[in-house]
Parts: sequence; C-alpha cells; structure tokens
Amino acid sequence: MEANKTFTQMVDFQEVMFNNTFNLMKTFQSQGEALMNMSLEQNPWLPEDGKKVCSYWNETCQKGMANYKEFMDTGFTKAREIFGPQAEKTAKK
Repeated sequence: MEANKTFTQMVDFQEVMFNNTFNLMKTFQSQGEALMNMSLEQNPWLPEDGKKVCSYWNETCQKGMANYKEFMDTGFTKAREIFGPQAEKTAKK
C-alpha cells in the first residue's frame, strides 16, 4: 500500500519535471523557428526550394515533439493506473 503511494508520488514528480523540461524545449523550439523564419525572409539569395525544406523540417520537428508529449502523457497515465487505488485493492485480496 505504502509502496504504491510512494510510486505514485514519484510518477507525479517525474511528470512535473518532464512537463517543465518539455515546455522549456518547446520555448527554445519556437524561438529557433522565429529566428529561422526571420532569417529566411531577409535573405533573398536563398532559393525557394531551400525555404520549403526548412519549413518542412520545422513542421516535422513540431509533429515529433507533439508525438513525444502524447507518448509520455500516455505513459504517465498508464503508470498511475498500474499503481493507483485499484492496484491497492487488488493487492489486499
């Protein structure tokens, strides 16, 4: 019983740490995107195909980050389900 509570607290702590770190990474990503877009707009010598590649790369990074966040949120939810209140009831039987 106590071990389940401790594990749940540990999962909560890890989730908070992950969310804080992820939000920091997301901020860096958006700042990098803004810098890249500004640089692409101000450089007329860069071919249009190069701009498209950079745009595609940025979209891929955003999708990857969204998928990673969803994956981690699912993992935290499943960890809570495994060691949550229902697990304590099952362990008592």
